[in-house]
Formats: sequence, structure tokens, C-alpha cells
Amino acid sequence: MNPKGVLLKKNGYRYNIHRMAYINRDARKVFSIEAIEDHPVEWLSARMAERNTGDWQFHFTEPPSPAVVRDFVAELDGGAAG
Repeated sequence: MNPKGVLLKKNGYRYNIHRMAYINRDARKVFSIEAIEDHPVEWLSARMAERNTGDWQFHFTEPPSPAVVRDFVAELDGGAAG
């Protein structure tokens, strides 16, 4: 497994194949595959370490639209991540 994959797994992130994103429900953070691939492992580690204020945090290459955020939140707050 590559260093980013190890870091994600070690920190409780699970891959959601339908959303093409890594999700951690406890941390309330979502990382798109594109953002993970486009940034170095140091960026990923720093984003994981950031304090969360309680709302879902989305780390994408481009900011997700409000509709995408609503869909994610509805799924995440009501169903399984993987």
C-alpha cells in the first residue's frame, strides 16, 4: 500500500467506491481521490490533523457544489460509508 493509503487507513478513513472518496465519520472529514492524488502526503497529513468544528469537512480539488455537499451529508448522516 502506498504511503497515503497507509495514512488514510491508520487514521480510520474508509473508501467509498460510489463517491470515490475516503471518509472518516468520527473526524467528519471527506477526501476525494483527486485531492489525495493531487497533493503530497504532507498536505494530507496536515488536513487530517486540522481541528474540526463539528460540520463535515470536504477536501476536494475543486470545492464541491452545495448539491454535492447536501447529497454527501444526507448519505453520511443516514447510512454506511463503504
